[in-house]
Amino acid sequence: MRLLTLAICSLPLLLTACDKPAEKADDEPVLRVGATPDGYPHYFKEGDTIKGFSADILNAVAGKIHYKVEWVTSDWVGVLGSLETGKVDTVGNFADTPERRKKYDYSAPYYYSAAQLAVSKNNTTIHGLQDMKGKTVAADLGSNYAKVLKEFDPKNEIKLVTFEGMDVVVNSVAQGKVDAYVSGQVILLGQIKHKNLPLKVVGEPFGLKQVALPFRKDARGEALKQKVDVALGELRADGTLKKISEKWFDRDLSVDTELSSVSKRQ
Repeated sequence: MRLLTLAICSLPLLLTACDKPAEKADDEPVLRVGATPDGYPHYFKEGDTIKGFSADILNAVAGKIHYKVEWVTSDWVGVLGSLETGKVDTVGNFADTPERRKKYDYSAPYYYSAAQLAVSKNNTTIHGLQDMKGKTVAADLGSNYAKVLKEFDPKNEIKLVTFEGMDVVVNSVAQGKVDAYVSGQVILLGQIKHKNLPLKVVGEPFGLKQVALPFRKDARGEALKQKVDVALGELRADGTLKKISEKWFDRDLSVDTELSSVSKRQ
């Protein structure tokens, strides 16, 4: 009987039943994340490595849930298409809005984003939203900031145009083809400094929105969202979200500054 048992365990097809091999690193579950390779300060490519604020957040989340991040890079329109078709599981720096919630389930927020205007560094007439009546503002195609701007233009006094690619927008503003550029405050400040762009930010930031990680409304998306919510809760509690925010922006954007201001006044 003992010889029979040994013979069975020696069969290649049944070997794993007798002696289970150690789990390989390649067996680690994968979180597929869509990103733009030139989206400083959220994502940017340095050598073969994706770095940035949102990249740090996603890596921290993946570490908590014991997943490996697989970066899928393209332009922003391609990122959105990959999310919609399921080629990626989620993307960073994607504002949580009622319209988008119709299509995606969102995790808990990991930071709060406000819009701001940028103009040519030689512009001396535009100082903020109050000066934009009758002017033309450009936004990135697929960006939520165009909609944020419209919320602050109830009389439709601002002409809004969209372009595919930040370089096209920057050149149009710098050359005076359009009057201003609307985007995220931290994106504008980061890009202007990082690339020495011929632009400057003007006025106060507006339209604060919470930013979270979107997931498709299917079984995989639901399972990932539940895990990510737990991870984000732990990262907020242990100060990691605050630490990553201060690393990139010298301030804590992981909290709702408008709500914080109200609570301090009460």
